This record gives sequence, C-alpha cells and structure tokens, in this order.
Amino acid sequence: MYSYYDIKTVHLENTQNCQASCPMCDRNQNGGAVNPHIDLSELTLEDCKRIFEPEFIKQLNTMYMCGNLGDPIVARDTLEIFKYFREHNPTMWLSMNTNAGAKNADWWSELAHVFGRMGAVIFSVDGLSDTNHIYRQGVNWDSVERAMKSFIGAGGRARWDFLIFEHNQHQVDEAKELSEKWGFERFIPKKTGRFMTASSEKKEQHQAVNRKGKKTAELKKPDEKYQNAAIKQYDTVKEKHGSMDAYYDRAEIH
Repeated sequence: MYSYYDIKTVHLENTQNCQASCPMCDRNQNGGAVNPHIDLSELTLEDCKRIFEPEFIKQLNTMYMCGNLGDPIVARDTLEIFKYFREHNPTMWLSMNTNAGAKNADWWSELAHVFGRMGAVIFSVDGLSDTNHIYRQGVNWDSVERAMKSFIGAGGRARWDFLIFEHNQHQVDEAKELSEKWGFERFIPKKTGRFMTASSEKKEQHQAVNRKGKKTAELKKPDEKYQNAAIKQYDTVKEKHGSMDAYYDRAEIH
C-alpha cells in the first residue's frame, strides 16, 4: 500500500464541464449529447481546502489539472484553487491542460503570475483559425489566441499540443512556426490513437455531430507519417490474439 507521506504528485480533475464538444472525447457522444454516465460535477475551492490540507500540499512536488472529462477553464474556482496550492507550496510545479477557449485576458495573466517559472499551461489546439474548430467544436479561435498571448505575455511558460488529422496536417509546420513566434517553449504534434470503435475495431474515419445531433465534419486519418504507431500494430495484434479485447485480457500490466 502507499503511504500518505509518499504522495508527491496529484492530478486534480476539478470539473466534468467543458464548453467544447470534441467528437472523440468520452464526455459526449461523438460531439453530441453528454455521456449519460457523468453528472457534470465540479469541485469548489472549499471542497479542495477540505480534501487537501496545507501540510499535505507542502509535501507535493506537482499538482496538475488535465481533465479526462472536463476542462479546468470552465470551472468557477480554478484560479483560486491554483492560488491555494501555491500559497502553501511556493516551489511545487503547477500545470493545466486546456482547449483555451474561455476566460478573459486578465484571468490568463493572473494565472501566469500564480504559476511563475514553476508551472506551465499545455494548450491543446488542433489547427489554426480555419481548422481548430473542426475537431475542437465550440472553441472560438479569437478566445484561443487571446488566451495564448495573454498567458505568455505575462511571463507564463507554455506548450502547444497539436492533434493531427487529415484536415489539419498541412498546417503542422505553420503552427510550429507560429508557436515559436508567440513564445511557446515547445510544440508537440500528436498522433491520435482514437481511430478505434467502442468495440476496439480500427476505423478510417469518424463522423462528428453537434450538440443537437446533427452531422458536422467527418474526421479522417492523416497521411501515414502522421498516424499513431500503436494503431499500425492492430492487424498484428489481432492475428496473434484473435481480437483486441482478447489481447487486453492477456496483456501484462507493469
């Protein structure tokens, strides 16, 4: 068992809410209706004060928010929660993953001051002004650009993560150049592994819908050089084990 005093890193998911409706995200159904298994819960500052006492925070090296189901920027108390952790541990690493499509310039500037040099924001932005919204449905580019520039302009450390699809693969180099121009420390083109069905079968495209269930874009795999290496092993794994589910059952966990 883990000892309480051995815990040095906390991943805090403070909300199940998100203003975006990304078609391959588990929080919704292909970009449409919200996943019926979630209830859109949110942790307040008071909740976090009750869960994480100052003495516990002092022993941490890292606290980060990387939502599995929600985006921290839509939660009411995200900034105050980061302030609370920083108040009780001035040297710990703080970070957040976000689609960047919410909050005003002052909020982002203040976040940069709270993080200081011991923290960073990972901006998950999959394209430029004419393509980011194809996957990041509901995310406004002007808000994204304002967030990026305000955070970095106030001294914040930032990374740009770029999911590659057929519709944006031609912009990878351009986005990297823009990231350097705007002051990002790193630009990471990411090869998505989500071209799989719920029954673990590979697929070549994914039909997106909006929140009313109306069809929008058909997402397609990028060229081979941008495809996830794990997906390339699908046929070999299936031939050896019979199915992906059979492989999952047999695979050793370290």
